[in-house]
Amino acid sequence: MLILIVPALYLAATLLYSAWQAVWGVQVDPESAYTMNGLVAAAGYGSLKFDHPGTTTTLLVELIVRGWALLARADDIVEFGLKHYDAITYAARTCEALVLTGALLAGGLIVGRTTRSAIAAMLFQAGAFVHSDSFHYQTVLAPESLMVAIALFGMAIVVKATLDEHPPETRLGVASGLIFALGFATKYLYLPQALFAVCLLRNRRAFVAALITGAIGFVAFSLIFNPGTITRGFGWLVQIATHKGTYGEGEPGFIDFKTFWSNMREIAASAPFVTGVYVAAAVVALASWIKNRAWREPVNLSLGAAVLIFAAHLVATSKHFALHYMMASWVLTGGVLVLVVVQIRRLLPAIPSAALSLVAGGLCVAMGATTLIDARATALQSSALNAIGARLSKAVVTAGPACANVSGMFTRAPENNDMNHGWDMTLRPWGDQPMRERFSKAYAGAFTVPLLDHNTYTHVLKNDFRPYSYERLAADYPCLIVRSAVELDAENSIGLLALKPDHCVIEGIHVYTVGLACAKVQGEFAAGR
Repeated sequence: MLILIVPALYLAATLLYSAWQAVWGVQVDPESAYTMNGLVAAAGYGSLKFDHPGTTTTLLVELIVRGWALLARADDIVEFGLKHYDAITYAARTCEALVLTGALLAGGLIVGRTTRSAIAAMLFQAGAFVHSDSFHYQTVLAPESLMVAIALFGMAIVVKATLDEHPPETRLGVASGLIFALGFATKYLYLPQALFAVCLLRNRRAFVAALITGAIGFVAFSLIFNPGTITRGFGWLVQIATHKGTYGEGEPGFIDFKTFWSNMREIAASAPFVTGVYVAAAVVALASWIKNRAWREPVNLSLGAAVLIFAAHLVATSKHFALHYMMASWVLTGGVLVLVVVQIRRLLPAIPSAALSLVAGGLCVAMGATTLIDARATALQSSALNAIGARLSKAVVTAGPACANVSGMFTRAPENNDMNHGWDMTLRPWGDQPMRERFSKAYAGAFTVPLLDHNTYTHVLKNDFRPYSYERLAADYPCLIVRSAVELDAENSIGLLALKPDHCVIEGIHVYTVGLACAKVQGEFAAGR
């Protein structure tokens, strides 16, 4: 029964957290990109994203859209998907939560049976609560969520292959290869996990089977569901590796040492318990090698692989900084801790096992509690910001019911904040004109109010996903109301400033009006408190 506690806690916490995170609100990027990409795939075009590559995430959304549209007997799957866009995102979040909960339960059972300890199983499961940033990306619709589920289950296989009394069977090698193939197809950052194949070296057939199955499985899965992963994705990785800036931008070179070491310090400081576990893993493995001269001892090999995986992610994340890029190694902390405790008991048998379990368990409980407290604070903050965005949207409609309602990214606008971002991340860069026209017409068929987007990144004004101009928009409507997360200038105003708009700032959102006083929007917003 103890093995059920952590999965049940995780499922309850993540569903509650998701309920407080509006899909159109603060968290738009990257969720909407995968919702739109799944809809594109469901419409028969295949995946248009290859940059992470998120193949399993896209496939999950595609299955949700296809299944729901079939049950609803929808005439046009694109129109159906756009009409239920936010609900699809929520459904995908829930499915991801269920998958990760299943991975925690199955992995816990595997570790518990292998170690004959329910405490060890719970230590392994603690990886789901390793950091608030990780918890956030596990909850929202992003490749990281399924990657974590795959990584946790893969780590359970590593613990079994490492600690089992008998050498791993060939079928365990096949299973390990399939897990790696799915993980790598979900996120390129999963690649260093291939080092865990060393846990299979007690059976060379299992080791070879894992290598062959992993390579063929990744290629086959990618070619079937997302060929761009093979044809374009690795070129994108080379671009990133050969330039110092974000996403392959900036001057040529691998690392910008002006930020590299400070980023590394920040990563280590942000998760001191995780860093401590991996340092302990390195020390324990080295001490065991020195003491026993057993260079191929399974626990030492697995701990050595874990340390190298952590180091690889630390370097990659320090170069291209975002804390959640560490998730692939962070979530393995519980499994690594189990192996560390086992090896410490072998090195120092005088230490009572209960004491080791008590210390490790106490640290995991403290880590999990901190993560949940931080996640709760984030959820409340996001909810408050989203409530402001929704109230501003209502004020805009009330102040100017006949006005063109235009908004951009990060304005927390329920009517268009997420759908346009999904378009910009999929159909705009990689779709062809017939595809774009189909989606544009589908939107017009699903909604009576046009979808007007002011994109400060691409400097394009869109009307139902089609390029438009403020000059034409001003001729179509008696007044305009535009919301932007940043102040507009000559470069990013897309011609709006030429109309000499009125300007005001409401709760950090820049509001521009033409043919209507901005103070009227402010008044309606204040009245809506």
